[in-house]
Amino acid sequence: MSKRAGSGGDEPPSKRHCSIDVQANQAVPPALYNNDEWAEPRRLLFSGDEDNAKSLENFTKLWKTHIPNPPEKSSVSIPASRRNGYSSSSRAQKSHKLSKAASKFIADKADVGDDEEEEEEYDGEDWDRPSMQSPIVTSLPGMSVKRRLAATFDDMATRFEQHLPSSSEDNLAYRSPESRMYLLHVQRTTTQYVADHLRRKEFPMIVSAWSAGQLYVVADSPVTIAKSLPLSLYLAVKEYSRIAMEERTQSEFPQQAWVRIKGSKYRGDIAQVFEQLPNGLVTVSIVARNFPYSMPSGSRALIQRSLLPNQKSVSDIICDDEVVEWKYKGESYYMGLLLKNFHHDRLELVTSPHVDDIRLHLDTGWNQPFLNETVVMFSLQFLRVGDWVRVVKGSLRGELGQVVSTDHTLGTLSMQLAFDGRLKEMEVRLKDIEQIFRVSDTVRVVAGSYLGLEGHIIQICGDMFHLCQHATNEQVEVSKYYLDQCPLNHTVHSQFPMQQDFEPSELDSIQIGDFIEVLDGEHMGKRGVVDWLAKGDNKLWFRDILSMESIESSGGLSSLSVPIAIVQRTDLTATIQYTKERGYDVRPGDIVTVINVPIGFVMKVRNTALDSFKKDIGQEVFIIGGGHKGYRATLYSLGVEACTVAIHGQKRITVKLCDVVTKYGMRLNGAMLEGLELISFCVMRKKLYLAPPCQSTTPPFEKIPSSSSTSIMEPIPSSSDPSLSVNPNTSTSDPWTVDKLDTQDNIDVGAEKLSDSSPLAWLMTKEFFSTFFNHHAMLKVSPIFDASLSKRFVSMPCPDPFCGENGPAPEGCIAAYCTSNNAGAKMKHYHIPAMYLSPALPRKKNQKCLILARAHRGLVGTVTKCSIKAILLILVSPLQLL
Repeated sequence: MSKRAGSGGDEPPSKRHCSIDVQANQAVPPALYNNDEWAEPRRLLFSGDEDNAKSLENFTKLWKTHIPNPPEKSSVSIPASRRNGYSSSSRAQKSHKLSKAASKFIADKADVGDDEEEEEEYDGEDWDRPSMQSPIVTSLPGMSVKRRLAATFDDMATRFEQHLPSSSEDNLAYRSPESRMYLLHVQRTTTQYVADHLRRKEFPMIVSAWSAGQLYVVADSPVTIAKSLPLSLYLAVKEYSRIAMEERTQSEFPQQAWVRIKGSKYRGDIAQVFEQLPNGLVTVSIVARNFPYSMPSGSRALIQRSLLPNQKSVSDIICDDEVVEWKYKGESYYMGLLLKNFHHDRLELVTSPHVDDIRLHLDTGWNQPFLNETVVMFSLQFLRVGDWVRVVKGSLRGELGQVVSTDHTLGTLSMQLAFDGRLKEMEVRLKDIEQIFRVSDTVRVVAGSYLGLEGHIIQICGDMFHLCQHATNEQVEVSKYYLDQCPLNHTVHSQFPMQQDFEPSELDSIQIGDFIEVLDGEHMGKRGVVDWLAKGDNKLWFRDILSMESIESSGGLSSLSVPIAIVQRTDLTATIQYTKERGYDVRPGDIVTVINVPIGFVMKVRNTALDSFKKDIGQEVFIIGGGHKGYRATLYSLGVEACTVAIHGQKRITVKLCDVVTKYGMRLNGAMLEGLELISFCVMRKKLYLAPPCQSTTPPFEKIPSSSSTSIMEPIPSSSDPSLSVNPNTSTSDPWTVDKLDTQDNIDVGAEKLSDSSPLAWLMTKEFFSTFFNHHAMLKVSPIFDASLSKRFVSMPCPDPFCGENGPAPEGCIAAYCTSNNAGAKMKHYHIPAMYLSPALPRKKNQKCLILARAHRGLVGTVTKCSIKAILLILVSPLQLL
């Protein structure tokens, strides 16, 4: 059997490209093999780059160049019955007609063993007429090598023909390109148009949420994307950039993630990714806003399948003998949550949502491990430097340490651990740690129904803590993941000496919560945090951060007692310093902490600057102390401890700074009036003004009959007509004269009318005096009072809304002021009746507003959301009201 028949079996080869054994060529004697002569065939055979059609074309060229076709008339005739079996031999016989050009690639001198092997091969064939075998085949030396090369070429051609794709479609299917992601830089004004067009062409596409004018498109090549765009949009694409696989995974949502809706009526709501669909669509589970059954307006709750009105039209999806999903009127619900599809660019990834925003998701219990991880990551947002944490996973499991820094972007935390008696800083994952709380720790509730509550821990039961509220001593039960640890309250153990007018010295005073190091004794070298320090005692207790043999069940550390004299403070916190050249050493972006300390912790360094009160010189001030208490005066000069004022109509006098107050309620020594002092000041200030006289309408002219003997110009004595008497004690009074009783009656009637119809009836009761000590109220004026003020807002004075620059307002009126429309914008003051005033509605975010009704009446809050439909979201500490 020939070489071709032996090598060209029924089974196709494992690879479709051909290769040349260079080592086999190198095994040929150097005199017979020349590497330069084989360079051109090798280049042609291997220039297809795994393209079978191209390789076959190159092979055909090589064949025609070096091995021309034999003549049509053959000198040897083969019977048709044996033609199939003899095909290999016939091709071997034709090899003797190889051209000289081909002979240079073939070794003419072959080993004797090769000839014998070939002869044995042909002897094995069952030839009926051996005399027909051409003697030329056996006469030429080395012809077996040529036949072997020709058979190899035949075998290669047969393999290409067998495995060549039958059509161009098969070739495209075989070479189907891989889908890649490309970043398209588009003109910002046409980004939405390009995105909509690519969606219609069914390209998977994502609009970048970080940079405007960027689209992520999945396709086989940029040419495919460009061909799908019309000419108007084709020119809008400025650049195509291929996205690596690592960057592609970052641009897509994880399988388990929280997202925020950026559009539609669900704008701002938090949802959970349920499924990612083709063409950039994402299915999310979200709390429904519209219920398929009757519910109060504004309700937020899970959909109850049992409350659906028409049970027959509901299709259920049952899992583990439980209905987990159902469809009703075209909407799909999963465990009470609405399943809704949004485009990827309409969603914003939320790393750690607030627990109150996903409360209903937590109630469903779906994907409980992911929900638990979300709650834990939420609680870790409140970690501060110096908090104690425990490692719960990994090789450091069970180790305790203090927080050094946190990186929520990377999800890592640096903590200080104790190894071999030394402190080392290690980096761990946030999800591998838990915060340590101890009994008596002061905490604040940051989520749940007790939001804003402050208290201390009195009992720990697993993940639930029992707290004692500071304000009411009420005991409540809160999850430990809803708590934020507050700083310790420091206590002083010794009285600081009072020093005046010089820079303080560096005092080594130790308080609870300070970091200390023991310098002598049996605990020498140990470091920790002061846990207890009694006033006047010479010992302190501290938590040893290096000793781990005695750990309380609550997660605390062991406490040791040492004398105060052998310890020193460490890790002192840097304070803000001031220099005349550079000012304060704080810059935007620095993290600072504002603390409140007892008065015994501080000492006087220098007196306050009086430059801030120079603007009040020549202005009216009020004396609230000393022998001239209760008088108004004019300020003329300021001193270090006293000032010079002149009571109206009298000579100048000297008064202490603490006894003089500006019209804004600030003493001239810089202290503000608060509480009862401010209320007394407002009352005293009102008494300093004289009430304006009562005014009445001019009575109509009365005609006297001509028959009367009295002249019109002659005065009528009052004694002759008792009705003209102004004495209120008489039984009759003059109807055209206003007396005290009439004035009081008018005030009472006006108050009753205001209580029913006026928008400011709540203000007339003077219930909100304390509210306006620090806030100006903005009011709208009716055109009936003054048309020029109808389109403007007026402000009430502070701190007394019933007393302005023009003195106390009459009963039923309110003092108000606004800038003038004339040139110079001078401030003008008015007394406006309350019936012509109404509250001004908030117009934008971050405005302060006063709640006028319902349970939180009288509270002042900040507007966080304002819409045209007059729906305000107001943040009132510690509650959030809608």
